[in-house]
Amino acid sequence: MPEEGVYASLSAYFHQAADLLEGVSTGDWSGPGAPARPLKHDESRPEDEAIRRWAHTHGLIVNDRGRIPASTREAYEASGGSAGTPH
Repeated sequence: MPEEGVYASLSAYFHQAADLLEGVSTGDWSGPGAPARPLKHDESRPEDEAIRRWAHTHGLIVNDRGRIPASTREAYEASGGSAGTPH
């Protein structure tokens, strides 16, 4: 349960919770199709490097390795997914 005054809104609380749970398994689900192959620890998505460059160009703090926050990915995608200069 969110503490009063810590989050600007209940939505902000749930966004943070979703970011923390991103990539966490929901258990054994036997749905259609083959399960996605999980990334190895030293493996990244093909677009990660472009997102990191874009984030640095726009003044966002992103680690050189590891998971890129969902909010950063969403901002990158909303910008058209280009490593251009900030507005």
